[in-house]
Parts: sequence; structure tokens; C-alpha cells
Amino acid sequence: MAYLVLARKWRPQTLDDLTGQEHVARILKNALASRKVAHAYIFSGPRGVGKTTTARILAKALNCVNGPTPEPCGHCPVCVEVAGGASVDVSEIDGASNTGVDNIRDLRERVRYAPSGARYKIYIIDEAHMLSTSAFNALLKTLEEPPPHVVFVLATTEPKKIPPTVLSRCQHLPFTRITVNKIKERLKSISEAEGISIAPAALDIVARAADGSMRDSLTILDQVTSFSDTISAEDVKDLLGITDVETLSRITGGVIGGDRKGIISLIAGLTSTGTDLKSFTRDLLQFVRNLLVAKIVDGMEETMDVSEEEARAIASLKEKTSEEHMALLLSELIKAEPGIRSAFYPRIALEMTLIRLSLLSHFKAVDEALRALGGAEDRGGPQGSRPGTPLAEDAPPARRSTGREASRQESAGKKGQRSEKALPRKGTEELSPVLQEAAPAEEPAPVPHTSDSPLADVWSAAVEKIDETNHPLASKLREAVFSANGTEITLTFNGGFSVHADSVRESLPLVAKTLGGLCGKTVDIVIGTAQAPTASRKDLKEKVMQNPVVLEALELFEGRIVDIIPIKKGGDNV
Repeated sequence: MAYLVLARKWRPQTLDDLTGQEHVARILKNALASRKVAHAYIFSGPRGVGKTTTARILAKALNCVNGPTPEPCGHCPVCVEVAGGASVDVSEIDGASNTGVDNIRDLRERVRYAPSGARYKIYIIDEAHMLSTSAFNALLKTLEEPPPHVVFVLATTEPKKIPPTVLSRCQHLPFTRITVNKIKERLKSISEAEGISIAPAALDIVARAADGSMRDSLTILDQVTSFSDTISAEDVKDLLGITDVETLSRITGGVIGGDRKGIISLIAGLTSTGTDLKSFTRDLLQFVRNLLVAKIVDGMEETMDVSEEEARAIASLKEKTSEEHMALLLSELIKAEPGIRSAFYPRIALEMTLIRLSLLSHFKAVDEALRALGGAEDRGGPQGSRPGTPLAEDAPPARRSTGREASRQESAGKKGQRSEKALPRKGTEELSPVLQEAAPAEEPAPVPHTSDSPLADVWSAAVEKIDETNHPLASKLREAVFSANGTEITLTFNGGFSVHADSVRESLPLVAKTLGGLCGKTVDIVIGTAQAPTASRKDLKEKVMQNPVVLEALELFEGRIVDIIPIKKGGDNV
């Protein structure tokens, strides 16, 4: 007797034997139990997940001597004939080789005749999406109103190619990819029944290599059993050229930690063992993706389609990196994968990609760098500045505070004292050259009042008094930059605050009266405005593109400038 491959020998014979398609099995069992079997079904899904097998089980369930039943006996003549493919009433048609309208016309003629010995005639059309448009049109009427003794099952891997007119006449049952863990469990039970000695790590590799297909996993298991009596993970890797989880974890850790020597050593080991580097790149992509998902959502490694070994590797790596870092690694790997796949020297292409990505371990996230700059600024020192930035004593004076800041600080202080924050501070606004060039010019710095002006303290008290009766006016006054010269006060509204100038002019009598009552003399008030000069984004981009640091970063990451965001100085955010 000829050898029967595992994929045929262990083909499921009942709906309960289906692995990973519990939803389909439940629908069909309920339909059979309630005698509500449809006249036409479409089974769609990836290869090797049980579409044709389920169609045969449905044929047995309908024609079994005990049926229609959800649990065919498997021993009656009809069940045996259907399982062996010898039943004249169950026809399996290859849609890829019977695509023409003439083939469908012949099928329509045969449909009219009653089954020879079974209860139903079952027509199973594999790769149904390969039928021509005219063949589908010829089948429409028969699909919609077939004889009561006929059931159609259309199996396809590409349901989108099935015309909507056909889909609307059939019940569509989608089959899904089988998870790695379920494939592993099935392979383990089959190996024990067949007396195959295979290590759990080897089963993990076989299950991952199957890519969700039970048939592919059994074919691979058949292949490795011919390689050795006792199958280890190393045997499977050598035979299939597949990378194990440990190697994926080590090389990902090397990229995250910037271990370039380790990366070169690992790739050399993969090359010496004959690993397909193009397949390895795809496996690495999937591993990094799973790591990013686990980093974003805690506990996802338990629900993702990963083995226990891979889940442990992901758990150990995800605490060593950030979401931003992993997202950038994954994005760059996706961009590099087509080049590695088509490269004449894939080893060199892979090495250069991973080395370039390992350099990211020395970079900080933008928000972290800005926080560092802000911390140095708060300490009044140049610690956050780049090398080459002038020290505080050599730096130009920082922009003075706005009128709103000065007024609020003065009103909170004691009389006769002036807020220190209204004075220029040296060394607190020192940013990197890139940030300084990217920032547009702020509003012109007005001349603040001096401590020897007696009107400075009186002005703060006047604003507070006005605030008690006219809060909107007081708020506008606080936006102005105050300066005094003798008995004359100048209020300057800078930039966007200039819209308050007209409103304050209308209320000058009230302001002058309040101020005069506090100081005991008439005070002249002058209202002025100053518009802040602006720099166009085109000019800013030209300045940024002249900076060697920016040019080096763009070249390193093959990036481009999408937008330029000016960085405001003197505010709460840098």
C-alpha cells in the first residue's frame, strides 16, 4: 500500500474535528439539526484551513443513513464513499480548469437528474473565483432555484472576485487563519499518535512556518520526519531555513541597545547556517510588530497569535524601549524590506539596515530633549544647550517679559519692590542653534519702567483698583507694556495685543481719574502699538536647511521636512 501523507491521513471527518473553525462548525451543526440547510454555500478563506474538507463533511452529514445529522457515522456505505472520493452523487469540480460557460451548461443538465443512491447531490466547486463572468451568469438561475435534491458549495480563496449576484444567492461562511497555538496542539496530538519524536521548540517553528494553514503544517511535519528520527529545533531550522524566536529576540535587542558588533555576529551566524535572509527579514518584521503591539497594549502577548516562547521574549524586551522607538524601527524595516528582498547581496543590505537602525539608540525623543532644555533653562544655566552654544556671560540678553507678566508680578509683590521676573535674565533663553534659527522674531522688546519711577507702584495699585469695578478693562491694561518718564505714562500693546489699544483709549478718562486719585496729580497717558515682525515659513525652511545638523539627520534617516513649527521663547513651553 502506498504511503498516505499526514495531510490526507489526518483530514477531519466530522465537524467537531475542525481546528480553528469553530464558528463555521457551529453554524452548520445548527442548520443540520434544525433541517435548515441552505441550497448554496460559499466557503472562503486562506489555503489549507479546511474549506473543501468541510464541504465533504457536509456531504456526509446530508447523505448519511442516519441523516441529515450533525454527526455522520462515518461507517455507512455513503460516508465511506464520500470520504474516499468515490461517491457518484458528490462531485468535486475544479473551477480553475472548468472556467467556460460550456462546462456550466453541462452541469446544469446533470443537476436535473435525481441522485443515484444518496439523499442529495452535492456539487463542490473549488477555486470558484476562477470561473468566467459568462459562466457565473449561466449559473445564476440554477444557484437561485436549484432542484430540492441539490446543494452547491463554492470554495474560494478570493471571495472579492465572486460577483455580487452570486454572493447574494448563497450563504457566505468565511474561514479564518488558524492560530499558531492551535496548530501546535494539533501537531502535538498527531505526533504522539504517529510515534514521532519532536521537540516542543521544533513544533513552534513548524507551526509558525505554516502561516495559519493546517495543511501546510502537516506537509512540513511530513518533511521533517524524513530528516531525522528525533527532531530538534536545530534540525527544523537547518531544513527549512527558518529563524527561531531566540535569534529574533537577540537581534532585536541588539538593534534596540545599539549593539552593532552583536548584530554583525548574529547575521554572520545566520549566513553560515544557510538561513534565507529574505525570509528572516519578514520574520523580524512580524516580531517587531508584535513587540510594538505588546508595548502599546499591556497583556496583548497573551491574546496575539504567538507561541509561549515568543510571548516570553516579547515580555523581556518591551521594557527596554519606548513606543516611539519601536514605531520608528518598524517603519524603517517596512521601507527596507523590498530592497533587501530584491538586493543582489541581501546580507549587506540587511546589515546596513540594522546598523543604521541601531544608531537610533543614541537619539532622544523630541519631547524628552525639549524637557531637558526646559530643565536647564529653569536652573538658569546652559546645561541643555548643544556643544558650541555660547555661555550665559557671552549670550545676548533674553527677551523681556510681556506687559501681562510684568503687571501680574508687580501686583503680587510688595509696594516699592519690583518683580525680578520682569528684569532680563542671562543664560535662561539659550537654545540650540537649530531651534534659535527656526524661531521667528518675537514682538519688539519695549523699554520697561525703572525702579526709580514713582509711578511704577502707583500704576500697579491703579490697575488693581480698576479690576474691582471693571475687570475687562483691567485685563486689557495688564496686556500692555508699561513705561514711565516723569509725569507721563506710555502703554504699548505689542503684536496681537494691539487690538486692545482702541478700547483702552475710550476708557482713558476712567484710567486717568483713578491714577490721579492715587498719586494726587494729573498724569498724562500715551497709548502706543507695535507690530511683531514675522518670518515666512519659506525663509525659515531655508535657514533650517542650511544647518549641518539638520542635513546630517535627513541624510541618516532618508527623511524630509514636512513642517516647521516655530518654538516660542519666554512662555511655559519651549
